[in-house]
Amino acid sequence: MTRKNQSGQAIVSAALAMVVLLGASGLAIDMGVLRYKKRIQQTAADSAAIAGADDIRYNAGSGITGAAKGASGTNGFTDGVNNVTVTVNRGPSTGPHLGNQNYVEVFVAAVHPTYFMRIFGVNNETVTARAVATLIGESGTAPGCIFTLGLPGTGVGVTTNGTPTVQAPTCGIEDNGNFTTAGKKINITAGSIGVVGTDKNSGGGTVTCSGSTANCPVTGIPPTGDPLSFVPPPCNPCTGGSALTISSNQTVSPGTYSSISITGGIVDFLAGTYIITGNFTVNGNAQICNSTNTNCSGMPGSANAGVTFYITNGGSLTINGTSTSQLSAPNSGTYAGMLFYQDPNDTSLAKLDGTGTSYFQGGLYFPHSEIDFGGTSFTNATAAYTIIVADDLKFNGTATVQINSDYSALPGGVSIIENAALVE
Repeated sequence: MTRKNQSGQAIVSAALAMVVLLGASGLAIDMGVLRYKKRIQQTAADSAAIAGADDIRYNAGSGITGAAKGASGTNGFTDGVNNVTVTVNRGPSTGPHLGNQNYVEVFVAAVHPTYFMRIFGVNNETVTARAVATLIGESGTAPGCIFTLGLPGTGVGVTTNGTPTVQAPTCGIEDNGNFTTAGKKINITAGSIGVVGTDKNSGGGTVTCSGSTANCPVTGIPPTGDPLSFVPPPCNPCTGGSALTISSNQTVSPGTYSSISITGGIVDFLAGTYIITGNFTVNGNAQICNSTNTNCSGMPGSANAGVTFYITNGGSLTINGTSTSQLSAPNSGTYAGMLFYQDPNDTSLAKLDGTGTSYFQGGLYFPHSEIDFGGTSFTNATAAYTIIVADDLKFNGTATVQINSDYSALPGGVSIIENAALVE
């Protein structure tokens, strides 16, 4: 009898063990499914935080929130749909960046059904993913519009020759190199200046940040990536085209050219994209401009007059100081905001000088090249905005170079720069 009772007890114990084992297995399966769901949500949260951070420079809370929730929805998690809640905070609610307005925090929460856990009365679980992003390299609240990408030791950042003045009170300067004046005097006013390397302003000039009274420039910032790397080239590789030499008044149509050399006259570039598989040179007293008529009136900013010059195959850009340039980028389309775009594989120097009435409205994108920017009387004051992205940058001559940042003509009224990154 004792053995029979013990045998029954063993059966009961085995049954209980099976229940426990099945429960543990079910719990493991449910937890695995929930972890998988959270990974998917994390992608949505990451994208939302980056989208929100992209708008820090340009929008108050509603713009940032809208951008973040839109990105989350694109990734399958729309706020208020299918038990999804997307919460956006400008200034994280927790963590090392608590309350800092330069960071965007996003929570993506979703209710997911369980399967085996229902045995224990748990029918669903709420899973939450969190991400925080910021504008890497930004040292203030001014929109970044001057970026030098050459790192200390490989690029020289912002340097000068002569005694130029740079007026960019609403523009942020982000320098991956060393901020140096090479022993020359320069007066710079910018919205903010951030430097990865060191500040070597030994020329006796003044450097002022209109957005801050202290720490100008700010050194030791994280390196910034290429903020225009997302813009596609118009062709790859680019071939064909004939050489164009101009010495008198002429209207030029968009297309592919093996080179363009201008020595005189008024040259009107009609709206569109110009592919130059060699050198683009402007000398003498030539005037280059873009509009819908041959005398280039009504500039800048004519809605139908925007041009983009793509320079490739090792070509270079040279515009000397006695010529006059009045050029504006398109306001819409693939190359909205892009005026000059050099192939990132090219390293040829770009020189942009001009007379007092010259201006370059748009992006000057030379990511692996040096830009020499200046002249004796060049001001650039008429340009509503100018964006400079180069390996390194020199302000030269004795001119007062003005860099504005009015992006109202561009889509959404915002800059074309993209440079947000995740930090949490």
